[in-house]
Amino acid sequence: DKMMENDNKGDNFDPIRVYAKKLRNSDLRFNSEHLKPASDYYVGWIDLMGSGHVMSTSVQKSANFLARLHIAVERARAGCNFSGRLLPINDGIFIISESKCQIISMLGRVMILLSANFIAIPRPHDRFLLRGGIAYGPIYFGENLVPGLQPKKFKASAKFLDSVMFGPALIQAYRSETNAPPYGIAIHESARAFHPAEEQPFRMTHWMWWAPNEPSDYPKNLPPMTTFKNCLWAELKDHFDWLIATSIYHGLEKSKINQWAIACKEYFQLG
Repeated sequence: DKMMENDNKGDNFDPIRVYAKKLRNSDLRFNSEHLKPASDYYVGWIDLMGSGHVMSTSVQKSANFLARLHIAVERARAGCNFSGRLLPINDGIFIISESKCQIISMLGRVMILLSANFIAIPRPHDRFLLRGGIAYGPIYFGENLVPGLQPKKFKASAKFLDSVMFGPALIQAYRSETNAPPYGIAIHESARAFHPAEEQPFRMTHWMWWAPNEPSDYPKNLPPMTTFKNCLWAELKDHFDWLIATSIYHGLEKSKINQWAIACKEYFQLG
C-alpha cells in the first residue's frame, strides 16, 4: 500500500495532470464570477405518476401517456398565447413565467385537458395519473451563463446553452409535487411568501385549478367547473378501487393507493 501511495505521488501521473489542466484551461474555460444576475419567475411542474413502471412494461402505453401530456401542454400554450418558457423532461415539464396569470392559465388549461382525458377513457388500464407543484424565485437560463464563457468566439456561438435552466425555484416546484394528490397542484411556500409587486401570492398550500379566483385565461364555454371537478373525483374513486383490486400488476402498495384516495377526497371536496 505504501509503495502504491509513493507511486501516486511521484512523476507517473504528472503528464496526465498537465494534459488535464491544459484541457480545462482551453476547452472548458468558464468563470462563474461573470454569471448574469437572475430574475424571479413562477415555476410550474407537472409530472406523470408511475411512468417508470409503465415504461418498463409497455411501449404503447408509454407513448400514449407521454404524447398526451405534451400535446396538452402545447394546446394550452397556443390557447392562452403563453409567452414564458417550457422545459420538457420526458415524463414531466417545467412551465416558467414571470406572470402568475400566465402560470395559472397554462396549468389550469393543462389540468382541464388531461382531466377530461381521464374522464373520457373507458378502460382503467389505459388511464394515467399526474400531479404538479408551483414555486417562485430566481431562475437562471443559458444566457445567464454566456458572459462567463471564454474565448469570445465560443461565446458568440453558445446555442448549446439555450435549453439550460437552473435555480432553487425549479427544485422547489419539483419537490412540492410529492405533496399534491393525483390531479392536484401543491404550492411551495416560496409562491405563498413572495410575488411580483403587481400580483398577489398564492394563499393556500394547494391550488384549486377548477376554481381560479384571480385573473386567468381559461377556455371559453367550459362546463360548470365544480361539476367537472366532482365528475373527476367520482372517476378517480373508481380508479383507486380498481388499482387496489389489481395492485399486483402496478408495482404499487395498497397503502400508497389508499393515501392517494384520502388526499384526493380532501383536495376535491373544497371549492
